[in-house]
Amino acid sequence: MTTAASWAAIKALFETCVDLPAPAREPLISAAALDPAGLVELRSLLAHHDQATGAQVFMTESAAQQLAEGAARVGQRLGAWEIVRAIGAGGMGEVFEARRADGSYDGRAAVKLLKRGMDSAAVLQRFAQERQALARLNHPHIARLLDAGASEEGLPYFVLEFVDGQPIDEAVRPLALEQRLKLFLQLADAVAHAHRNLLVHRDLKPGNVLVDTEGQVKLLDFGIAKALDPLEGLPDQGGGNTTVGGVRPYTPNYASPEQVRGEPVSTATDIYSLGVLLYQMLTGIRPTGRRAETAAAAARSVLDEVPTRPSTLGETESQDSSWPLVRKQLAGDLDNILLKALEKSPERRYPSVDAFAADIHAHLQGRPVSARPASLMYLTSKFVQRNRAVVWTGGAAVLGLTTAVTATLLQGRVAAALGVALLAVTSLVALVQARRAATARDAATRAGDDARAQLDRVQRITTDLLFRYGDTVTHLPGGAQAQEAMLRDTIALLEPALQGSPDDIDLMATMASVLGRLAEIQGNSAIAASERAQEATTTAERALALAERAWPHHLADWRFASWHIRTLIVRGQLLRAGGKINEARALLELAASRARASSHLQRDGEGHMYMGTGVANSHLELALVLNHPVLPSFGRIDAALDQYRLAEQALRALLARRDDIALLDRKAPPGGLSSENYLTHQIGAILGSRALIYLRADRLEDALAEAEAAMEMRRRNIQREPRNVWWRHGLMSEANVWAMCELRLGRAKLALEAATLAWDTMLGLAHDEGEQSKWARPAVRALIAPQYGWALLVNERPSDAAEVLEPALAYWRNESGPEAVLKAAQVQQHLLAARAAATKA
Repeated sequence: MTTAASWAAIKALFETCVDLPAPAREPLISAAALDPAGLVELRSLLAHHDQATGAQVFMTESAAQQLAEGAARVGQRLGAWEIVRAIGAGGMGEVFEARRADGSYDGRAAVKLLKRGMDSAAVLQRFAQERQALARLNHPHIARLLDAGASEEGLPYFVLEFVDGQPIDEAVRPLALEQRLKLFLQLADAVAHAHRNLLVHRDLKPGNVLVDTEGQVKLLDFGIAKALDPLEGLPDQGGGNTTVGGVRPYTPNYASPEQVRGEPVSTATDIYSLGVLLYQMLTGIRPTGRRAETAAAAARSVLDEVPTRPSTLGETESQDSSWPLVRKQLAGDLDNILLKALEKSPERRYPSVDAFAADIHAHLQGRPVSARPASLMYLTSKFVQRNRAVVWTGGAAVLGLTTAVTATLLQGRVAAALGVALLAVTSLVALVQARRAATARDAATRAGDDARAQLDRVQRITTDLLFRYGDTVTHLPGGAQAQEAMLRDTIALLEPALQGSPDDIDLMATMASVLGRLAEIQGNSAIAASERAQEATTTAERALALAERAWPHHLADWRFASWHIRTLIVRGQLLRAGGKINEARALLELAASRARASSHLQRDGEGHMYMGTGVANSHLELALVLNHPVLPSFGRIDAALDQYRLAEQALRALLARRDDIALLDRKAPPGGLSSENYLTHQIGAILGSRALIYLRADRLEDALAEAEAAMEMRRRNIQREPRNVWWRHGLMSEANVWAMCELRLGRAKLALEAATLAWDTMLGLAHDEGEQSKWARPAVRALIAPQYGWALLVNERPSDAAEVLEPALAYWRNESGPEAVLKAAQVQQHLLAARAAATKA
């Protein structure tokens, strides 16, 4: 990784060497003593400059001269294709219209004939390797690649579907902003289709994106950029971790930073180039390199310049005649969307083209976008814009309730997620309907039918609150606190309805589900501090009391049954944490039994997935009661491993139900929890727990294998959903186990890598969730600190180790029980060693 300091050194050395002949450069480069990564970067920049200078020589021929030479090729045969006319010429070669000479293709075709100097055999070999993948690109906005070959002079050529159109940056000039965005969505859909077929374009630019006479986008040249890449297919001596030095072909004005540095390309490369294109489509100018006069300067600008926020560009900076009007429309959402796509770091861009397009769709529909922080004013304004009639006809009372509910939900710090905004709106409706239902129940008997209908609507809305939006926000930073506030308001307003009809089974089931959801937030060890155990116990016991009466009538209703199982599990966790392992085991066995009973009654895929998860989670919690590394348990290792096996079998069976997973994800709100990620998260928990069992049994290789498998799942989940609190907590836990394994195996560097990951993840969660969260408490730090301190010590950082270990020792000395005594002894041993080593140093 290139730091800011090393990049400054590279830049200075490049500017010193760039005008020197190659022999004179070498002594300067050698004297600079750059690290290998810096050396690769410098040589790549110099090579790009040299290539650009050569291209300038090639282009010193006038366009008229090139076209005249192209006209001489009219009638020439290229394989089965006959050139009809010259269309244009550029740095890579010439473009012609052609027809199929043997009559087997009636449509018009375009031929790209590459310039001299290309290695025809290698280019065509690389293209042939891509042919099968390219054949899968059947999309209305992708021009088909028909053929490829070499001319009689040995020049490579490619034959494409002919598109009679304009480059997209020219085509959008007379269009309004909304029409420009819709054209861009056609392009995004085409690129997303290619990515789903494991193809990256690599060279997205206006010349490769045409708009035909019917207003349809056509994307050209898929496969050509990869075929032209001389580094493609080279063996990687570093096992995939080595940056290959050399020159990759790209168009500097539209290239991503990683392309300029000569690094391997990915889908993130296309996302950046799409950002450049959209910036140009909306502003009329490029985000960087606007003053660059050479290809090398344009390439450097991609690395050095920060794209200007579009709406802050001056009125005279764009050549677009409609710019003053468009500029005002860019402020806010579109500013943020463009800057997110143009992040220098691939990890900070949109995770996919689909996510990029989803924000454009959201903007067009007046919904919040993921690229913009979800402030109270922002979400409220979006809601009002989409629902003007409802807000104005609802009067001040409804508007006041909207503000109060949204303020309660957000508290000014919930993560930027559309699910949070949807939760606020859904909850608003739920509260209004609940109030109306309660009022109707208190009215005369003649209003009974209306009250029943109102209550039915409340129950449907509450179900959405729990199932559609519940997990969407709980896993986000601040989301658990937000949903708890909403659940409390919902319970308070449902209470009068339940008091008015204490024997209403349907209402009991609804209230039991809401209370169960609240108990899970209060008592689930993954998201709540231990101090809330009694509060969670009270909530769970009331939920279970109501559910017992409703169970015989609703065991086939997966919505109710799922929350009942989850409430049983939460209560079992609380009992286990309190040392009541017999009661915990009995309750968790009941949860497993009821989950299986309800699962057998499910007929639709959604219900089967929810109840199958209930079965798996019941076995997982039973395993922890049978054997737990810290909390009281029966200490039965073999029985616990059997329960882990049953849980893993159930989860892997659910993962195999791809259609049902897709169904759940389609029904989830934007930004919702991925079903696949949740299932792999639970499997990761099983692998991590087994790793601890093997570690305590001194089966170090088995423990390491389980820990590494768990880490792989955690990393994959976080890559897909980087802000998910559950996934990050799992990463922290599994990295801590991984550190234990590496420390026991005596591998110091890997131990420090693992322990640092656990420590930094904990600090990140504490920062995001606040001082009252479990990750900011001494108990969690004291669990991670022994491994982190030990790893620092064995990596010869004794002062840092002592700083970490001292508060951990104080914590464990204040705790009681055999586990605390062992931890205190371990921490003290390492702390004494750290102090001694620090004194010697």
